[in-house]
Amino acid sequence: MIWKAKPNLGPGEARTRQRQRRYLAYLAVGGVLGGITGFLTGYLDKGDGNLLAGDWDALALEPGLALFLAAMLLIGFLAVPLWGFAMVDELKREHSLVAYTGSSLAVLAAFPVWAVLHAGGFVPPPHAPGLWLVAFVAMIASYLVARWRL
Repeated sequence: MIWKAKPNLGPGEARTRQRQRRYLAYLAVGGVLGGITGFLTGYLDKGDGNLLAGDWDALALEPGLALFLAAMLLIGFLAVPLWGFAMVDELKREHSLVAYTGSSLAVLAAFPVWAVLHAGGFVPPPHAPGLWLVAFVAMIASYLVARWRL
């Protein structure tokens, strides 16, 4: 039997279903962009680079592919999240903005602190995967604090 939508949906229920469909489309676009970028980087890498291990100089891509991947990354990490802000209600948007702000502040603080501690011989030099991890953890923590407190 084929599933059919209820013909007598109220306006709130219809709006909720529309929002859920848009959210699934948002996740699908992000997943496809990430999948294509990751696959092309891994499959067409001519070097022996590992982005997560910090082997940036061992990564070798064709110039055209590098430009395409850079565009895909900008779309995935900038345009898609901005598109997502247009889909959520005001409270979720506020939580997300607090999370992004907390993440940005954490990276802005972490890099100079890390550089000074490295200069003092306490830690290894700052590196991109470490700063990404700082941003990611700070974003999750900021979002949870905003969600529980706002």
